[in-house]
Amino acid sequence: MRLRTIFLAIGLASTAFSQAPKIQTWEKIVSPGLTYRMDVDTDTPLIVHALRLSLGTPGLKVMPELAGHTINETGTVKGRLTPAQMVSQESAIAGINGDFFSFTQGAPIGLMVREGELLDTPNRNRAVFAWGPHQSAVGFCSTTSTITPEDGTAIHLDAINQPCGANQVVVYTPAEGTATSPVPNVTAVINLTSPIWSPSTEITGTLAYVLPDAKETKVPEGKALIIATGDKIAQVSAMKPGQKLKIQIQTTGFDWEKIENVIGGGPVLLKDSKIAIDGEAEGFGPAFYAKRHPRTAIGRTAEGDIWMVAVDGRQEISVGATLEEMAKIMLRLGCVDALNLDGGGSTCMHLMGVTVNRPSDGSERPVSNGVLLFGPKLVAYKGDLKIVVPKQIKLTGQTDIHLTLDGNQVANSDVIWGAQGAAWIDQGGSLHPLETGKVKIKASAYGQVLTFETTVVEKITKKSIKRKAKVISDHLRQNP
Repeated sequence: MRLRTIFLAIGLASTAFSQAPKIQTWEKIVSPGLTYRMDVDTDTPLIVHALRLSLGTPGLKVMPELAGHTINETGTVKGRLTPAQMVSQESAIAGINGDFFSFTQGAPIGLMVREGELLDTPNRNRAVFAWGPHQSAVGFCSTTSTITPEDGTAIHLDAINQPCGANQVVVYTPAEGTATSPVPNVTAVINLTSPIWSPSTEITGTLAYVLPDAKETKVPEGKALIIATGDKIAQVSAMKPGQKLKIQIQTTGFDWEKIENVIGGGPVLLKDSKIAIDGEAEGFGPAFYAKRHPRTAIGRTAEGDIWMVAVDGRQEISVGATLEEMAKIMLRLGCVDALNLDGGGSTCMHLMGVTVNRPSDGSERPVSNGVLLFGPKLVAYKGDLKIVVPKQIKLTGQTDIHLTLDGNQVANSDVIWGAQGAAWIDQGGSLHPLETGKVKIKASAYGQVLTFETTVVEKITKKSIKRKAKVISDHLRQNP
């Protein structure tokens, strides 16, 4: 990885941003076509983490993913996992949190398409970020779907793989995992013929049987469930076992020959290089967009590169951003179009085995989905890799730390740093204490991820000084 440290003076139009704060920037090349960037503005204060990737780079892929492969997956927290767990589970190299979601059932609120497969339809009219092998876009989608029994009348479907509300008919595909529904209801089980659940498609099948008042039903491969509640129960109950059915789905908004992936979010931040926040139109209140919060966003440059961004907030070292400030951050990074994603306690960026930002809850929040990056992984070097840091550090000032490989100092450009707890760390390897207490430091380099725990204290004790002196003395004897 290559490291650049830059000092920038950027003017942003808000009270705290108006005096053109100095921003220290580190950039590290993770792999061809992928760069990690950390911006630290100590005036505001604000910390920004960003990943820039070039679409079409050989060996590099970006895709949305559900936390547990299905929306309501057993073994997860109501269909949710942390971004770090998702990255590890999928053997990705990086990831950020994705769309807003249902805390009770884990379903993403917006449209989600994964490598051409429609995973769910939106339950609110909110913007999405879409991409294919060579292009990306911010926009809106609209889905219309029906199920038509043979020699019968078409039944309007209210949603696909979303929670079934009162007086609704919802279709559940294998991407749902296990469908749950309030009672009373009816659940029709359909055997499908060569199902391809794309954003716009027609699927045929045969009604197998109808279940009354099923609360929880697994959706096997090759089948679909139609669940109806309230005054829609009669429509589905009228269908008979053995009857042929046709499911039609039509989704507008993008050219599905070129777009393979969609992640929901909202609201729009940028359109054609201009701030175009439409928070109220997308159902967000003033407290959401006018106050500072941790934020996650995704955007595209005029050259077609994608920026994935996480801004820390609700902390002494980083206050977060309003939506307008977030839009200006995306502009500063060179985006022409950008979309806000879920934020607050959900904001997280995990890179090469390290959570580089500091989640505002104090730990990562399990989320419904994320955007994952896949690329070449370094083969773990089998040498003796160590983090060189005192076991105690003073509350005042900062402590520079580094890695050694077989006794030789590792270039900081080859290290991704992260720290949680009583101190934060910049990508220059400087540890900044916040309070007394434990600090967990992680470092990723040469295919290894190291963890070290240190303690922030008000004063360094004589015992710790003697211990450090002995370590230095032993090292000098071993390396004359």
